[in-house]
Order: sequence, then structure tokens, then C-alpha cells
Amino acid sequence: MRDFEQRSAQFETASRSWMDGNDDAKSAALSDLDDFFKRYPASRPAAPIDPKKLPWRSPEPTTRQPAETKTAWFQNMWGQPKVTLAASGGSIGPINFDVMPEPGQAPTEADLAQTPETQLTPAITAKAAELGNNPLTIHNWVRNNLDWLPTWGAVQSADDTLAKKRGNAHDIASLEIALLRASKIPARYQYGTIEVDADKLQNWVGGVNKVEAALQLLGQGGIANRGFLQGGRVAKVRMEHVWVQAYVNWLPARGAKQGVAGQHVNPIGGHNAWVPLDASYKQYTYKAGLDINTAVALDGQALLTTARQGATVNESEGWVQNLNQVAIQAQVTNYQARIKAYIDSTNASADVGYVNGKKILPQLLPSLLSGSAPYAVVQMGQQAAQVPGNLEHQFRLQLFRAQDGDVDQSNPLLTYQEKTARLAGKRLTLSYVPATQADVDLVASYVPKAHADGSPVAASEFPASLPAYLIRVVPQIQLDGQVVVKGTQPLTIGTDLVSSAGFTRFASAVDWDETQAESHVAGQATAIGLSLQGISAAQLTTLKARLETARSQLQGAEHGDLTTEQLVGDLLTATIWSWFAAGESQSRLTQAAANITENPGMSYGFFHTAVQPIYSWGVVRQVKFPGANIDIPHVRSLTVSKSANASEWVTFHRLRGQYMSALEHAVPAHFINDTSICNMPDSSIQHPGLPTCARGVSAMQALAVAGQSGQRIYTVTPEKYSTNPSVVNQLSAHSSLTLQKVRSYLDAGYEVTIHQSPVAIDGWVGTGFVAIDPSTGAGGYLIEGGSNGGWLPYVMGAMLSFAAVPVFMLLAGTGIGALIVGGALLIYGMTAYIGAINKILATTNLTEDQRSGSIKLISALTAVANIGAGLKAGADSATIVFITLMSAMLTLFKVALDWIISLYENMPSFKPDPS
Repeated sequence: MRDFEQRSAQFETASRSWMDGNDDAKSAALSDLDDFFKRYPASRPAAPIDPKKLPWRSPEPTTRQPAETKTAWFQNMWGQPKVTLAASGGSIGPINFDVMPEPGQAPTEADLAQTPETQLTPAITAKAAELGNNPLTIHNWVRNNLDWLPTWGAVQSADDTLAKKRGNAHDIASLEIALLRASKIPARYQYGTIEVDADKLQNWVGGVNKVEAALQLLGQGGIANRGFLQGGRVAKVRMEHVWVQAYVNWLPARGAKQGVAGQHVNPIGGHNAWVPLDASYKQYTYKAGLDINTAVALDGQALLTTARQGATVNESEGWVQNLNQVAIQAQVTNYQARIKAYIDSTNASADVGYVNGKKILPQLLPSLLSGSAPYAVVQMGQQAAQVPGNLEHQFRLQLFRAQDGDVDQSNPLLTYQEKTARLAGKRLTLSYVPATQADVDLVASYVPKAHADGSPVAASEFPASLPAYLIRVVPQIQLDGQVVVKGTQPLTIGTDLVSSAGFTRFASAVDWDETQAESHVAGQATAIGLSLQGISAAQLTTLKARLETARSQLQGAEHGDLTTEQLVGDLLTATIWSWFAAGESQSRLTQAAANITENPGMSYGFFHTAVQPIYSWGVVRQVKFPGANIDIPHVRSLTVSKSANASEWVTFHRLRGQYMSALEHAVPAHFINDTSICNMPDSSIQHPGLPTCARGVSAMQALAVAGQSGQRIYTVTPEKYSTNPSVVNQLSAHSSLTLQKVRSYLDAGYEVTIHQSPVAIDGWVGTGFVAIDPSTGAGGYLIEGGSNGGWLPYVMGAMLSFAAVPVFMLLAGTGIGALIVGGALLIYGMTAYIGAINKILATTNLTEDQRSGSIKLISALTAVANIGAGLKAGADSATIVFITLMSAMLTLFKVALDWIISLYENMPSFKPDPS
């Protein structure tokens, strides 16, 4: 309040000097006013950006050579000799020995202990019991049912790995160790350097055609490797690896039989042995799909020629106007129809695997444990009862105040850091609570009171704004409802904030890969969505069950232990997790057509109920609640062309970026819009009398709307910018903050695509633009406000469930019954959410209509991939290529979205072969 009064007085003094003074005084007053408005802008100042830290990209590859001595392995794992290795000892816990093991062979209690990666959860103990608590059965099951990912370091817990049915060597070892320890069988991690034939490595990493592609994947995943030449080609590869050592009843049944009733380990110590078990190493069978690229040819140049019909093209300035999108859409739709006709002609009952090809894991069911590794071990490293800290991946988030276009990184408002194994599949939320009881009372005074007659409170009764300058809040992060960190510095609600967050690198789990996000404002309710090598169906199933229980409690007015954070946090989390799930499905479906192998890395994103600050003299006077914002500042995927073709890799990155950007407007709209009370835009089903649901906003959506309205669309390449830097002056209609970012990316050598002037979409007004690294295809897909994501404006009457969320969350945990008053509003939205999650969790028993739809989806995505490969930027204007590709993608996007969501669990990355 004091700042507001001081700045008001300062402005009044300068204004009077300008109005009443002489010429000299007016000139000085104008200078003072200019300085005043620069210091105290009426909008958020832009935080500095590092254009080299693109939100969407592949991890930087490791340059480290594999350890080939015992000392080198020790340094890799611990760095300094402070950690005690798994050592021999006496009898342990539940294991009884009649004759003690030989010295150096006895397990220790650490070999049965729970660690962050090997928690003995109900799912783990149940699976171990199902497998008879037997090491042979356990090993065969893990080997035959889990897919290996080429990354290094512990990312997932055993429970998460069991749910996903995939993981890297650490994760699979953690699962096998947890199952063994749940069966009272001692087990350890075994580190070492192995040597694999080049052809076997190519098969193992995903069926790539060249060993160079396999080495690229290992490098991106942080696995130290080195190829060895024979006859002028790489014939063998050495790489670092981890597997399991299990203490089993060895004589005479080699792990197949129990030592005594109720105990696998033989009570006669000499009959047991430490045996190597590696369930991560395997060889797949790849069944080729249809060669659609050859069978249904695409003339990319003809498509570009069609796009030019009636368009205005300015090559020197890099813009195009009125591209013939109708003709593009007609040709794309026709191409898709030709692909579908070809698929149907080859097999009228074709399924996704028939079209795309299959990755099959042949089942191996040996009757005894082999006792040896399935590859050459060049150097044995150390054994460890738990993953060393240097190899445990972590997530970190810090929150900073944004001041005068800068970020005060010396004084974080909040810091949260945790092992990823403890976070996978859990609800992580960032919220703000009133700083004092006076703040609680003030916010509570704006909450509508329960109606005496028991009728539900209407959305219109909740405040559309709050007096920001009167309310102070502090940030906090909760993990599955438990506060894990809370800030100590009170903030005025509406204060602009910046986060810096990320993960330790695959290449080194002690170094960080972090990105900034400007989408934070004090007072928001935020879900922090983590995709740790993907999203599992199990975590979505658990989330859906919680929502169903909460809905029942609200409907029955029996709230029990239901909390506002749980309810709102689950709604927000469902959206951000589903965005990752939909993106992963699209990746699985498009890889074959694009000749690409891709695996999800470690990524995060935010889904906010947005708070919009209204400034006066640089002071936040009021906050409004205009919509929901999805911000994806950090996506990492391990991506290579199977033929090690750089052009294919770049093209796929561009396609994936465009599609994922479109998901940023589509997924929030898919979840938040309740089609029982509003009509979805462009839907064939329209109910008379209902309002139109809000359209989401993304960079792709903004560019499409601008192009359809006749705006110029600029694609400024590094070459265009170097010869004509003044081209940016053509974009003067955009905000100074947007232009500042555009220049930063252009100065860094990136390609920028942007529309001529701001667009309006359902009340949102702003800019969408794309910054691409031409050498990789990686980039950022940004919208006004600093978000690498999307926006969904609230439409009153069509979004009852989210209208009151910010006020609900401000009172979470204060004892104020906002949930009781407004819970009825959220029932509507929860029903829509549960239905949307059901689509993601669709069963594998597809109806004929669903099968036909899935083939239609495959034909659509194949069309987009082929169009992307067929359009060469060097053959035509970069702008025309970009917009033609975007138009093709958006034409088929509507067809694809529902099926991508529905088929999430119908296309696992591989199929175990039951034979």
C-alpha cells in the first residue's frame, strides 16, 4: 500500500509539472514520466532468457569413455572413498544358517534392505508372491516382460518400473532386486563394463539400421561407450552397464528350488552362491509394417505448388500471406484417404501392429539359472547394496521473484529437491496460502456462504477478482498432500515469479539440466507434472480412482478426509499427465513412418489456474482469474534416425514439436470443457441453446488463426536475418516483450516463425511464435506471457468446475469450508475428467469401429510424416514449407487427438511373445 501511495504521488508531481510548467519544465517532466513508466510498467517485465536452453530437445550426449579399470569404476560411482560397499558378514534377519557361508560370501542386512529405489510396496510383495518367491521365476518374468531404455542412472523406483513395464538397466535391476528382497533373497547391484557385438546392440536399442545410430542413442542416454573397428567398420561396442547379483540356493538345483520350506536360501552356507542376473539385456524380433512411403507416393513439390496458388510471397523478407490452405487441406485429406484405401486393400482386418510393424520380445523360460552373463564382461566394477548417490537422478525446483526484468537468483523464495525415484507417479503441487490470519479472514470474506435452503452455490457468486495489494501469501509444495517445503517470505498476491527447474543429466547425475519458466504468479494453483521416462497407466488408474471416490464423497456430502489440495491437485494433475501420455502415444505411432527410434527422457511441465495481475504504477492493485495455462518448459527425448540420417532426425523433431504444441491447446480444452454444458468448436455434434466451449490457445493455434485471417506469416531464417536484420521492424505491432524474445532467438542463430500482429482467440489477445534450431529441429513453441505452452480462457457457464479454483486453493488447509460451499461446482468437471481418463485407459479389446478409427489415425499420422519428409526447405520458401506442414498437421489433428488418447495403452513399445 505504501509503494502504491508513493508512486501515485511521484506520478502526480511529474504530471503537474508537464501540464503547468514552462517549456524547459515540460521537457524535464516528460523525461521523468518516461523514466517512471519504464521503471513501473503496467505489465510484467520480461525475465532474461537463455536462447540456448531450448525447451524441447534431445539430451546432450556424454563424451565420457567407459570405465575399464576397478579404480575408474570406483571413481564413477562414488568419486571419493566414503561409501561402504556391500560386504560379507554373519547371518541376517529372516535367513537362518546351520552352516555359515565361507568368508567373503555371506550377505549382509543391507542386501535385504529397502532403499529409495527398492521399496517393498504392496504391488512389489504381491508380484513376488505371485512368482512363488523364487529367483528363477522372478528373473524369467522380469526378463520376458520389461522393455529396456538406453539411459544411465536410477530414474524410477521398482514400483514405478513394475507399473510401466520398462526402464533402464538401473530401473530393471531395482525391480528385480526388490522382488528378490521381498522373497527374502539377498541381492545387490553389480557394475561393470561389457562388450556387445554391433548387430546385437542395434537390435537391443530399438532395431536401428546403423551402429552409429545405436551409439548416438547410448550417448544421449548418458551411457559411456566406445566402438571398436574391425575391417573398417564398428564391429563391437564397449559400454558401462549394471545388473544384479543374487544370493541363491545353487546346489544342486541352480536357483530353481527352495533351500527349505519358507526360505529359498539354503541353511548350509556352502550350497548358496552369488549369481549374476541381467533381465535388461535381450534381443527382440522386429516385424516390418507396410511400406506406405513407397506404395502411396507423395509429390511434395506439387503440394508446395498448390499452396502457392493465390498466395503472396515475399522471399527477401521471408513472409507469405493467404497461403491456399483450402487446397492444402484438400490434398492432405485426399492423401490420407489414399493411404487408408491402401491399408484396407492389403488387409481388411488390419490392426495398428500390422500397419506400423511390431517389436516382439521372444520369451525365454530356462529351467535353471545360467550362472553367467549373456555378454563379455571386460571389467567388473564394484557391487553395491543400493544405488550410489552419484547415480541417483533428482528433480529440483526453485522459485524466484521477477523484479524489473531480472531474476534475483541469489535469494530463492522456495527450493525443493528430491530423488526422482520418490516422485514417479505422485501428485506434486505448488500453491499459495495466506501469510497471516488476517489474510485468511480477508480471503474468506469473499467466499460465498452456503445457502440456507441447501441449494448449490452458483459459479457467478464466486469473486472474479481480489484486491491484491491487501493479501499476502507464501508458496508451498505438496507431495501427495503432504507439505514438503514452504516459503518464509510473504508475497503480495499477483507478484510475478520465475521458476528454475530440471533434472540431473543422464550424462552425469551430479550436473543439472534446468530451464526457466515465467508463467508463475503468486496465488496460482499449479500441478507440477513429471514424466520420468514416460507416464504409466497405473498412475492414471490410481488418479481416476481418487477422482471417482472424491466425486462420490461430494455427491453424498460426506467429505471424510477429502482436502481441497487433493481434489484440485488431482484435477490439474490429470491434465498435465494426460498431455504427456497423449504426446507419448503420438510418438509411438509416428516413429515407424519417420524411420525414427525415440524414447521419453525426463521432462516436466506446469498446469496453472492462472492469476492475472492488474498493475497501477508498477504495483499489483488487483488480480483476476481469466483462465488456465499449460506451460511445458522442459521436454527431453532420446531420438535418432534409424539410418543415422541427420535430415530425418531434424524433420521428426519439427513434426513432433508442432504436434506437441497443438496438444497444448487441445488437451486442456479436452479436459476442462464440459460438453454437457457447452458445444466444442468444430464438433459435428452441436446442442441448441448451449454456449460455445472455449478454444484453447497454443503457438500452432495462434499461427493458424493468423494465417486464416489473412495475416502475413514470417519465417525468419538465420540467412534472412543476417542479410536483412531490419525485418524485425515489420513486427512492430507485437509487444516489446515479444520482440525482445524474438531478437534473442534470432541473435542466437535460430529460425523464428511468427505472425504479423497479435490475434484474438476467445478473449485471449497475444502472439504465438516458434523458435527452431535449424541444425537439430529442436525448439520452443511460445505464446504471449512467457509460456512455452497453451492457454484456455474461462467461459462462464461452460467451465463451472474451474471458475472458483483459485479461491478454493487460497483457503486450502486453513480450516475454512470453501470445499463444502463450492464442492458441488466441481462435481461437473470431475465427471468430464473421469471420462477423459477412461479414454486414455481404453482396453485393448477394440471394437470394429475403434479398429477402423485406429487405422484412420495411422493413415493420418503417416500422411503428416511423409509430408514432412517430402517438403524440403531448400527447395522452396522456408515460410511456405513451415505453414504447409502446419496446415497439414492441423488438418489431421482433430482426427488424431481422440484416437491418440484412446489408444495410449493399446500400443506399448513392445509386445511379449506368448509363444
